[in-house]
Amino acid sequence: MRSLRSRLTFWYTLVISGTLALVLMADYALLKRELVHGIDLLNAAEWSEIQEKLEHHPVSADALQEVILHSQIDARIYYFQIHDDTGQLLFRSQNLRHETLPFDAASPPNRTARLPQLGTLRIGLFHSGSLFIEIASSLKPTSQLLKTYTRVSLVMLVLVGALSIFLGSTLSRLALEPIHRIKNIADRIRADNLSERIPAPHGNDELAQLTRLLNQMFDRLEISFKQLQSFAGKASHELKTPLSVMRLQSEKLLLEGTLDPARQEALQQQLEGIIRLNSVIDKLLFLARAGVGVTPLQRQRTSFNGFINSFAEDALVLCEDQDVFFEICRNDVGTGFFDAALLHQVLLNLVANALNVSPKASHLRLFSETLAGCWRVSLEDNGPGLTPGEMTTVFEPFVRLCQHSTAEDGSGLGLAICRSIISLHQGRIWMENRTPGPGLRVVFELPVCET
Repeated sequence: MRSLRSRLTFWYTLVISGTLALVLMADYALLKRELVHGIDLLNAAEWSEIQEKLEHHPVSADALQEVILHSQIDARIYYFQIHDDTGQLLFRSQNLRHETLPFDAASPPNRTARLPQLGTLRIGLFHSGSLFIEIASSLKPTSQLLKTYTRVSLVMLVLVGALSIFLGSTLSRLALEPIHRIKNIADRIRADNLSERIPAPHGNDELAQLTRLLNQMFDRLEISFKQLQSFAGKASHELKTPLSVMRLQSEKLLLEGTLDPARQEALQQQLEGIIRLNSVIDKLLFLARAGVGVTPLQRQRTSFNGFINSFAEDALVLCEDQDVFFEICRNDVGTGFFDAALLHQVLLNLVANALNVSPKASHLRLFSETLAGCWRVSLEDNGPGLTPGEMTTVFEPFVRLCQHSTAEDGSGLGLAICRSIISLHQGRIWMENRTPGPGLRVVFELPVCET
């Protein structure tokens, strides 16, 4: 049970049904005890009638005869059995058939016994002179009544259980409705909508306190986001402006052609370093904005196979330059709603990384598949692959696996940017070694969003 509502319903039903079951079990025990006690009273009342008659017959033989006569009158209700003080059986009522009531002069005055033909009996032991009289009553009516009570209790328990499920679900829905309302409003508060707040309910209960706490947290987040945006803009300006000036001056000196070859080569290297530093700054700013969700996406409805065919033109140029064969092994049709420019950058980064580790005359294979609810793109190379430890860190910023790469000017930010772009599209990206190898497979999946 993952939802809080289902757990509350379950515990509500369990408490109500469990409490009712305990009450019914206690009532069953009390009812059974009272019914058996009532039969003991009936047996004692029957003995009182017999005892009144025995008071006028002090002789044991006459008393025995009186009990025998009385047993014939109440034979439909009671069973009678008489022993003398030596334990000898003197009389057994005819309704006992071939059964004999268990006798022990030292036994409790009231006890329960089960006979094969007569079933369960409640036996009362009474003493008069030298005679021990046993009066027994059947517990069959009591058992039938208890069975009826059990059936009614089970039906009641089922009905109460079903009713408690309905009531528990209704009550939990009503109790959690304010929380769902808070959740829906909080879910709308994103990087592009930080000014919205949750309406605070009246009073000072737990929900009101939670609402105020969340609004305070959103206030702090809004301030932090604005400070971050301000810092990113200022950092971009403060860093790139002097770099742009340095680049312009370097290009101007190179165009004048007044420098000797050694100084011209040094200036050319400086210009390349400035261009590379500009690229690193742009990537860092992109990662910073993407990390807080302020990078806008220019989503448009785009054809999957058309997008792949367009990208293949650039990929072929890159691969031909490195003497590597590029081929599209699968290109399913379909349309999606995504930022084509950013995904184009993702694929270019993946191809560039693959070319850095691919031997000459090897192959890069691209697969584009439309699956149930998602679009999967995978790129396979013939490089050495990665270890499991490297796969866990390769998407982190500034991670460079130099032992596998032939490039020396990488910044270690390309795959981190790929992961950020895929995350902005609510997708996922991962790597896996090809089997059978050698080679690496990079895969990303995006949900097929219609709008």
